[in-house]
Amino acid sequence: MLDISKALEIEGWMTEDELLWLAEQAGERSTIAEVGSYRGRSTRALAEHTPGTIIAIDTWEGSNDFTPEQKAGLLEDFKKNMSGLDNVTPLKMASLEAAAALRDRQFDMIFIDAEHDYDNVKADIQAWLPRLKRGGLLCGHDFIDCYPGVLKAVGELVPGFGLAGYSIWYKEF
Repeated sequence: MLDISKALEIEGWMTEDELLWLAEQAGERSTIAEVGSYRGRSTRALAEHTPGTIIAIDTWEGSNDFTPEQKAGLLEDFKKNMSGLDNVTPLKMASLEAAAALRDRQFDMIFIDAEHDYDNVKADIQAWLPRLKRGGLLCGHDFIDCYPGVLKAVGELVPGFGLAGYSIWYKEF
């Protein structure tokens, strides 16, 4: 039985059906990298259902269009929202920096939800795909028309991808 009630209490843009999908996938994975964690809505759903661990990667500086008030305290909020979990390690750095720092690690699930422009999504996929174990799941968020960069990068670099929930793209490699 999947329980995402705590994840639903956390501010974020992930829909209930997407959180359920992530929770289900996490149940089959033991090493997960989440690229872009914000306040931890999706992180919580993943962490409560994986038998393993999650590295949550984010700058916790917010998007460029955030107000200073929206940017304030993001990492502290994330940590508070992970209360009671001991399987989440926050890694405060940019995606590509983290991919380089973790070059010797392999993950069986990588979830990309950081920047949404074409160049950054493409760079994220290219940087993180080599960190994926054989048979691992590469997935990401916001495969929707208002993010044409996500659509283009995923379309070019992840042939044969599937869609889940409202806007999750995925493929096992």
